[in-house]
Amino acid sequence: MFSSTRHSHGWVGLTSNKDNLLAYQFITGCFTIFYSLTILLLLIIPLYIVDGVVKGFIAFSFYQLKMGDTRIRMPELEKAISLSAPIILNSLSLLVLGLNSVTYWVYRRHNPLLARLMFPASLASIFSTIFSYMTHTVYIGRVVESLAGEYVETNSAGILILGSVTIEASPLVSIMLSPLPLLILSILNAIFSTMWVLQVYSRLSS
Repeated sequence: MFSSTRHSHGWVGLTSNKDNLLAYQFITGCFTIFYSLTILLLLIIPLYIVDGVVKGFIAFSFYQLKMGDTRIRMPELEKAISLSAPIILNSLSLLVLGLNSVTYWVYRRHNPLLARLMFPASLASIFSTIFSYMTHTVYIGRVVESLAGEYVETNSAGILILGSVTIEASPLVSIMLSPLPLLILSILNAIFSTMWVLQVYSRLSS
């Protein structure tokens, strides 16, 4: 009788422990999906629309600028594109891990490997957020400032005004100029991931 009671308590403890792990897996997975999608949208959606003598758009990870039929290449934007590659890779890996975490939760299955993989990726997201802010400030912001204004050309007849360039900023630019919301998101993501992986290791040690 006592043996049966102890067995019953042990089963309840295991079930409760699994439920806790599944809860951490679900919460971390959902938060990771939200964070990674936010970052990917910021990298893909155009931040600036350029109109006038120069037409086109500038996004974080690509751009297109034309003066007439001539395509304009900007070295600063090329550097920004190359620097955005690790941020995109980290965000995509987090998105895949988050989707897998939620999928496993739907089937009531806990996968400790996901916790171990998500932990370093979520820590890297903090540095990615800071890095993206610095990249925008140093490279993209500098190009935007140089593009705006009037374009003039001096020839033998004098000064010829070609026209002006206006730049319309997306509402997303305010997020890039003030990185605190994204930084808070990345820190919370790392905290949830850390709590999940600590639960995994505490279960293994018990």
